[in-house]
Amino acid sequence: MGVTTERTTGPATEGRDATATAMATAARARRARGGGRPRFDDVWTWVCAAVSALVVLAGLVQAAPGIGRGPGSSGWPAAHAGVVGTTLLLFAGQIALCVRLGPVLLGPAEITWLLPLPGDRGRLLRPRLVRAVAVACAAALPTGALVAALALALWGERRYEVVPVALLTHVALACLAVGLGAVAEARPVLAGRVRLLVGGPAVAGAIVLVCGTSVPVVTEVAAWSGPWGWAGAAVSTAAGHGPPLAWVAASACLVACAAGALWRAVRVVADIPTDALLARARTGREAAQGATLLDLRALTLVLRSTGGHGGRRRAPRIPMPSSRWAVPLWRDAVVLLRHPWRPVLACAALVAGFAQVRVVADWSAESGHGAVGPLKAAFVGLLLVVPPYLAAVALSEPAHQDTDRPRRALLLPLSPGALALSHLVVPVAFLWVAGGAGWAAALWSGPPSGPLGAYATALLLAGPALVGTTVWGAYRGAPRYDLLALSLDWFAAVPFVLWRLAPVLAAVFVAAPYLWHVAYHPTAAPDGNTLWLAARSAAVLAWTAHRVARRAKDLCG
Repeated sequence: MGVTTERTTGPATEGRDATATAMATAARARRARGGGRPRFDDVWTWVCAAVSALVVLAGLVQAAPGIGRGPGSSGWPAAHAGVVGTTLLLFAGQIALCVRLGPVLLGPAEITWLLPLPGDRGRLLRPRLVRAVAVACAAALPTGALVAALALALWGERRYEVVPVALLTHVALACLAVGLGAVAEARPVLAGRVRLLVGGPAVAGAIVLVCGTSVPVVTEVAAWSGPWGWAGAAVSTAAGHGPPLAWVAASACLVACAAGALWRAVRVVADIPTDALLARARTGREAAQGATLLDLRALTLVLRSTGGHGGRRRAPRIPMPSSRWAVPLWRDAVVLLRHPWRPVLACAALVAGFAQVRVVADWSAESGHGAVGPLKAAFVGLLLVVPPYLAAVALSEPAHQDTDRPRRALLLPLSPGALALSHLVVPVAFLWVAGGAGWAAALWSGPPSGPLGAYATALLLAGPALVGTTVWGAYRGAPRYDLLALSLDWFAAVPFVLWRLAPVLAAVFVAAPYLWHVAYHPTAAPDGNTLWLAARSAAVLAWTAHRVARRAKDLCG
């Protein structure tokens, strides 16, 4: 009997009892302090936000088929490619977020007080996994509704049975991402394989969006290549009068994979190392701080620090030039080579921008829609500017690195102003090469009178100004929170928002009118709009160059 009693009250049982006692003590302390109990104001705020989001999403889903009738219902290849490519990109973003920021998160107090106790780690970490699954599912519901609206708009038909299919598949995708993220957090050896699911679906989604319309087999291969494509296949098939067996099978397989990933995550969640939890807690705290303060650069640095590369990556080397004027250009090229995803993202953004111009041009060539009003034209022009501006932002990393650490450029044989302006050269050359390639492709395919020639012209003329606005954004310094102290009313945030969006607004001023014009009326010969584009680009480039040089002197002074 003594042996039996010893086995019953062994170390495992004592550990579980210690964990239960510690968690009960923490719960009593929270209740005594008044925390942990949601207040009526908080509950009412969340209810109002949920109802507002539900009304907006329901209205969007209801209006989506009517929007699709304008483009003339894109047809099976284009609609299928749009839904599948968008779903692949969303899943890549979910996996990247789960691998870098979680999903199992503990507070610093819990890590330092509860975790070192000789208790049951699984009992402490499993509720955090359940909370991560709940948050991911809550975020997946509006995402699924937006994808359903996209499918209805692309097909232009009122098939609302696609909405539950989209909600179910995207909730399953979110659960799959959380499960894989938890496995990567508990098994650092498998983290590299899980990160392949970030680049693979992202590249596949970009290829589908670019080539899926003209080569439908690419879309089919990506849609049925794995769980990451089954959600898009199910939604597209349900929206496009496909056989019910296809989307039911895709949804069932996806749900089964998500359940398997969550089951594996529950099994291994107790093995998450303490140093991984500490790193995730620190990263989550810094990311939340950067997001709350709207400091996008700090948020970027935090996410980059969680890249998880164990050793130093070997980057291609460029021989250092002998001319002192070529040293800054060499430094910028080396920085972009050490961050190869920056040029890749820039190319993807430029391709997406051309796809947008092509879609608007095809829509404007069709009959059956009314005249375009000024408000709609301004909105379309704003959307068309976003991809080339994002490409310029991706290429301005060298300027951001110099502003993050101004002292690293003190020993260079150039003045601070000249060094700051040298950051314009490599990104502008990249955009000019892309514009030249677009012009060559337009000339090779015939007279360059289509959207490709017009888009290439926009890159050649507006590229320097776009890069100038991004470099100016890098040299502006820390966010101006003092602009929020002008008033206690809601409009106190307007000056700060205008300051934050100033580079984007300058880029919109330069390129939006021309891109809107060439999307609706593509032309090959230079006309008045082309000349106005060159004039606006020159004016904005001169102004941003003056501001950048002046700010660089202040930083190094």
